Amino acid sequence: MKQDRENGFPGKYTFSSLIIIGSVIIVLIITIMGIVYFQNKLHATGLSKDNLYSSYDKHYAFITDNVDQDFWNEVYSGAFDKGKSQNIYVERFGKYLFEDYNKNEILRMAINGGVDGIIFEGDADPETEELINSAVNKGIPVITVLKDSSRSLRQCYVGINSYNLGQEYGKQLLKMKDKDIKRVFVLVDEKNEDSSKNIILLAIRETIEKELGKDHGLDIEAVVVDNENAFSSEEAIRDIIMDSENVPDVMICMNATYTQCAYQSVVDHNKVGEINILGYYDSDNILNAIKKGIIYSTISVDTKQMGNLCVTALEEFELTGHVSEYLPVDTKMITPDNVKEYIREE
Repeated sequence: MKQDRENGFPGKYTFSSLIIIGSVIIVLIITIMGIVYFQNKLHATGLSKDNLYSSYDKHYAFITDNVDQDFWNEVYSGAFDKGKSQNIYVERFGKYLFEDYNKNEILRMAINGGVDGIIFEGDADPETEELINSAVNKGIPVITVLKDSSRSLRQCYVGINSYNLGQEYGKQLLKMKDKDIKRVFVLVDEKNEDSSKNIILLAIRETIEKELGKDHGLDIEAVVVDNENAFSSEEAIRDIIMDSENVPDVMICMNATYTQCAYQSVVDHNKVGEINILGYYDSDNILNAIKKGIIYSTISVDTKQMGNLCVTALEEFELTGHVSEYLPVDTKMITPDNVKEYIREE
C-alpha cells in the first residue's frame, strides 16, 4: 500500500472519500433543484415569499373547468391582483391537487373549507345549482363568471351580453356577402343548457334579417360540441369539417378551445379559404391566424376586467348586502384591418 501511494495510486481511503464527496454534491444539487421547484410552485399559486406569511382579511376561491387554460389564467390574474390590492387572497382552488377533480367536486371542497367567497364558472347542471344554493345558504356569496347558473341563488353574473355578442357575429357574417356563404354552424358547449346560446342565435338571425330580409338564404344552426377536454373538441370539430355532405361555409366558435381546434383542423385538412372561422379570444396563435387569413375575425374579451369585476362584486355584496345581478365585460372585434394593433411583440 505504501508503495502504491509512493507511485501516485490512490489508496482505498482516498477512493472512499471521493465517493462520499460525490454523493454529498449530488444531494446538494437535488436539494437546490427541489428548493427552486418549490419556489416556482409558490410563485405559480401566488404564494410568493412576500405574501406566503402575510395575513389576509379574506379568502376567495376561484373555480373553473380545466379547458381554455390560457383564457382562465388571464381572468384569474385580474382577480388575484384586485384581491391583493384589498388584502384578499384569491386562490385558484384545486389547481395543484394531486388528483383530477371535476368542477363541482372542487366547489364542494371550497364550501366545506369555509372560504369567504366563491368565483365560479357556472352551468345549467342541477347539481351545480344545488351546490351554489348550499354555499349561499351557508353565508358564502357566489359570483358566476363567463357562464351563468341563472336558476341558482348566486349573487351576480359577470360575463358577456349574449345578445350583443350575437349581433357582433351577425355583422361579421354580413361582411362575408361576397363569399357566397350558405351554411353557418355556431359551435356551442354541450354542457351549456341555459338560454345564452338561444339568445346568441336569435341575435345573429335578427341582425342578418334586418339587413337582408327574411329570405336571406343563410342556414344558421347550433351544433353541439363535446367540451370535456381539448382532444374531444378537436375530434368533434374534425368530424364536422370532414363531413363532405354537410360541411359549413362558416364556423362560429364560442370559446377559445373551439377556435384553436377549428383553426388547426382547417389547416390540417386543406380547408383554408373554403371554411371561414369567426373566433373567440385573442391568443397569439389566433391573432397570427387572422394575420394569415386563416381566421376571419375574433371576439376579444377583457379578461383582466372580468377577474377584477368578480372580486369587486363580492366586495360590494359584503359591504352593502346587495350587488347588481349582472356586470358586463368589455369586448372588441379583431379583424385583419386592426390585428396588427393586438399582435404582441416577441
